[in-house]
Amino acid sequence: MRGCLTCRQRHIKCDKTEDQCLRCRRSGRECIPAPTKPEEVTFRHGQNPSLRPSGPPRYGESDLVFPTDQVWVSLPTQVSFEDETDRTAADYRVVSLDGSPFHLKHAPENLPSSPNGALHSPFASHSLQSPNFAGPSRARSVQRPVVPHIPFPSTDFASAQKLRSFNEAFLLRHFRKTLGPWLDVCDSQSHFSVDVAERAPAHPLLLYACLAISARHLSYTNNTVPPETADGYHERCIEILKTVLENRDYGISIDILLTSTVILRFFEQISSHSPSNDLQSHLLAGSVYISSQLDCAVSGGLAEASFWVFVMQDIQFALMFQRPLRLTLSPFAEKLYPAWQHRTAQDDRDWTHKAIWLLAETINYCYGAENSVHIDPIDGNALRQRVNAWERMKPDTFRPLHYSGRDPGCGRPFPVIWFTNTLHAAAIQHISMAKILFQQHELQAMQPMPQIREAIQGFEDEIILNLGTIFGIALSAENDLALRIMAGHALCACGTWIRDSLAQTCLLDLLRRTEVENGWPWAFVIQKLSQEWHQTAR
Repeated sequence: MRGCLTCRQRHIKCDKTEDQCLRCRRSGRECIPAPTKPEEVTFRHGQNPSLRPSGPPRYGESDLVFPTDQVWVSLPTQVSFEDETDRTAADYRVVSLDGSPFHLKHAPENLPSSPNGALHSPFASHSLQSPNFAGPSRARSVQRPVVPHIPFPSTDFASAQKLRSFNEAFLLRHFRKTLGPWLDVCDSQSHFSVDVAERAPAHPLLLYACLAISARHLSYTNNTVPPETADGYHERCIEILKTVLENRDYGISIDILLTSTVILRFFEQISSHSPSNDLQSHLLAGSVYISSQLDCAVSGGLAEASFWVFVMQDIQFALMFQRPLRLTLSPFAEKLYPAWQHRTAQDDRDWTHKAIWLLAETINYCYGAENSVHIDPIDGNALRQRVNAWERMKPDTFRPLHYSGRDPGCGRPFPVIWFTNTLHAAAIQHISMAKILFQQHELQAMQPMPQIREAIQGFEDEIILNLGTIFGIALSAENDLALRIMAGHALCACGTWIRDSLAQTCLLDLLRRTEVENGWPWAFVIQKLSQEWHQTAR
């Protein structure tokens, strides 16, 4: 016996008992029996006998092979289909409760039934009826609630955009993605790639400085921007700076002024293809602005980030020409050392800033005596102790991720040194450069006597070891411009110590790749070193 149609219509399981099932008796419904077997149509659900393998049916399969006397009905060439949905739906009667279109409920099945089969429920007459029920048949459409349309507020992107010019937006985007991170090498808070890009549209000087350096970089690396585009934005910056110098109340904050000057010095650096072309205009202007704002070294935010980028730019110029820094260090040292001493929890950025500052002081100590530039006297012994203390007390986070020694047999004249953070790699490069200058300075003070030949050899070995650290970090970092630039300037200051032909070839290739891939002009240095090394090889 098959389940009744009433239970099937209600999507519940029928108990198939007698003429009227138990569920229909309890709910007071008419139990409409299912048609008998001959009236049904059996569908072949997916088991094609022609595709089955030979032999008896497998487990769970049915033997649905057509008999030999199967009668097939011929079909006409044209078949039309009729939609009977509306006609069928009209045979069902749906009544809402209390006039509300929300409540279509079935009577609960667990309520006790009365002797005459009627339920003690006010909803008994409102249940879903079968089309074969006696009584007039009428159809009522179910009305759905009307929900008011409340649109979301839309953004007018055309009027909300920060830069209307597509080209300027493209250049600022390039600064944020490519150039800003290079300037943020010692800034874990990423002021140049985040804050500068966010504030530039509201400050013309800062905006034009970003656009100038981006246009210059793109014109060097992939020739997508004409060179005169960068010159035009740079000239706009010069016009604004002239107005600032003439009118102190022009309204540019010191952090915007310092940041713009640092970016313009970056522009000046990559635009100078030889030392004679480096006008140093923004380097001199930056030293004037920063020297008048001593608190910028410890103020935090964009001003402090710009201060440290400028110090690194000053160090790069000093190493290129083996001369002291433009910036007067002692007033800033009076603020920096107490700030570091009283800061209970020094983070990795503080330790990196210390390494940069120690190199700046070492440059002035080592190059100051050889130049006529007046600088404040520096205690060499105390400075050497500070360098040793940094090396001895640096946090474990400055340990390299991996180190593999040099292997000339495999074409690797320098070690592989990987760091998890560029901040750590830059700090090690700067402290290694400070050690080299100290060793070189002390070596020059020695008299070439036979009895100290062993000591001289020890100094030379340490210089070559520390140079290998600087170059190994830059070569291992692949495409990190900040680390490559530091290696290039170390090569300018100490290139005569590289005597191995494989090492020379590797470093010249690094300079060439830095010029092609990063737009940094090393052609003059490549020519100079090639001549010096060629003459030494003779």
